[in-house]
Amino acid sequence: MAHLSLNLLPAPPGAGASCVRRVVKKNACQACVEACPLQAIAVESGNVVIDERQCNQCGRCLFVCPTDALENIQPVTRHWIDDRLVAPLSLQPACVDELLLWHFEKGIRAIELDGEQEGWLRAVAELNGVLKQLNQPTWWLAPPSDGPVNNARRQWLHLRKESTSGAVAYGRRALRDNVTNCHRYRVVLTAEHCYLCGACARICPERAIRLHSDHFTLDNARCTGCGQCAVVCFPQAIRSEVQWNTDAPQRLPVLPSTCNCCGQAFTAWDAQQRTCPFCRQHRHGMR
Repeated sequence: MAHLSLNLLPAPPGAGASCVRRVVKKNACQACVEACPLQAIAVESGNVVIDERQCNQCGRCLFVCPTDALENIQPVTRHWIDDRLVAPLSLQPACVDELLLWHFEKGIRAIELDGEQEGWLRAVAELNGVLKQLNQPTWWLAPPSDGPVNNARRQWLHLRKESTSGAVAYGRRALRDNVTNCHRYRVVLTAEHCYLCGACARICPERAIRLHSDHFTLDNARCTGCGQCAVVCFPQAIRSEVQWNTDAPQRLPVLPSTCNCCGQAFTAWDAQQRTCPFCRQHRHGMR
């Protein structure tokens, strides 16, 4: 009897079914493409493709994906003691979104750096710019520890602690759930252009947009900026934009109505709207 090989190759990195480009082909999301420092990610025939030979598993793409769609990639393991990141640091510096998660999830407030790590210095400077916008304490630079730790003497001299190793959660959803005092995205609606068809509410994977029988809710606290709402909106009445804000959810009143032309039920902004959006588009009975 022939022996079956159990040597299975690891699955290659890629974008799964939740990728916004796979859900709606017209979505022009380039978040992971723009985040990759090695240009290992491209869009081919509308789908995200990752060149496994070029990818160095830095994980930067993980932190910018609005729907956690990237598969078979893991965030970089980092090391920390108390409230500071410590060596060894990766050659590729962390992106600002990852550092924000270290700030909010792990309470990190400092990083051990020397003057030769320019990439990390720039990353921390960019991070501190964002933290100032959020009224958060900025990170400070700590000098690297001198030499190896003497394990035999640590106990009675209380020398440097052992570092903890691990990673933070990743993705825009994780950042949204950890940064609770401020919202990164704002849902913008031009009500006079909106048909209240509900397409944006049905496509939104985060339920940041919800249409009910008597109100229309826009919730910035749930938005991850995936752009699906704008893609499916025919009159281009809604979009999400990057803008840190503390806005409470908007609850806009709507009411059920019946079209005088076709007799179909529709949702209206006010009682004066007696013609549905479709009949308003086709004024000569050509619906």
